[in-house]
Amino acid sequence: MLLLSTRRIRSTASVTTVLILAGAVGLARAQAPGAQTPNAQAPDAQPPRQEKADRPSQAAVLAANSVLEAGIAFGEDELQRLDVYAPRGATNAPIVVFVHGGEWTRGDKANVSFKPKLFNENGIVFVSTNYRLTPPASHPAHVGDVAAAIGWMHEHAGRFGGDPKKIVVMGHSAGCHLATLVALDPRYLAKFGLRPADLSGVVAWSGGSYDLVQKVNDGGAYADYIKKTFGPEEAAWRDASPVAHLSDVKAGPPFLFASVEPGKPSQLAADRLASLIRDAGGKAGTKILPNRDHFGANHFLGAPDDTTGAIFLEFVNDVTK
Repeated sequence: MLLLSTRRIRSTASVTTVLILAGAVGLARAQAPGAQTPNAQAPDAQPPRQEKADRPSQAAVLAANSVLEAGIAFGEDELQRLDVYAPRGATNAPIVVFVHGGEWTRGDKANVSFKPKLFNENGIVFVSTNYRLTPPASHPAHVGDVAAAIGWMHEHAGRFGGDPKKIVVMGHSAGCHLATLVALDPRYLAKFGLRPADLSGVVAWSGGSYDLVQKVNDGGAYADYIKKTFGPEEAAWRDASPVAHLSDVKAGPPFLFASVEPGKPSQLAADRLASLIRDAGGKAGTKILPNRDHFGANHFLGAPDDTTGAIFLEFVNDVTK
């Protein structure tokens, strides 16, 4: 039997619970409506497309050396919280701050799947953050909260064995928009005494909302999400678009855009932003994730037999060395 020990510690931000696990175990937590148990099939054996009915649950899988401090407050709202998964005994370790997706309207920091195990076993501190959602929140609350979470981790990195000079921001889906926006538009990090150049890197892991004006003009469900989140005016959509903030990329962090479905709109949007960053003097690379759809790209990262984790780890190791 695997043993789980808990102890209470008090921090300046909040009272949290530290869970120290012997072996990789599933962390019990509330599941999203309709969530199912994890699929035991090897992830690379999954079909190229996964229907919603086949989606596995997002129960976290922790490494033997994982130490979790959950529900840390970086603001007063109940959604201004983050979870830190740190390798026990880490020193000067890279830090990955993960921003979940969900069309800016849903999602939760608990949906980390296999990432803590992958990152902690490779000596990386993994942080999963929440942010305020629409409704009732509207732009710039979401990206402002991401900046606040980064600012909090920069200040408290040493508490978890992390290096504040080695922070990589990662997003999935709508989280890709927030991760790239906070790293391209300097206004948000400036509120916490930071610059985009203070980030070591940015990973956009299957996203496509980098030009909100184009997304609205393309129609579909995302147009409605954008109008609800960013308001009815085109000027606001443009200002909230990562493609509109490329003036300082020479001094900014390197980017990795990982996409699925070559030739589809999201992959083309990622390639376009990467190209624009390079044209402006910045660093940006692109990768295609094999045998993955949009959901599977996020969920199976770090799962047994996963091959895409090597793409991520190579980038993080390169930008934080």
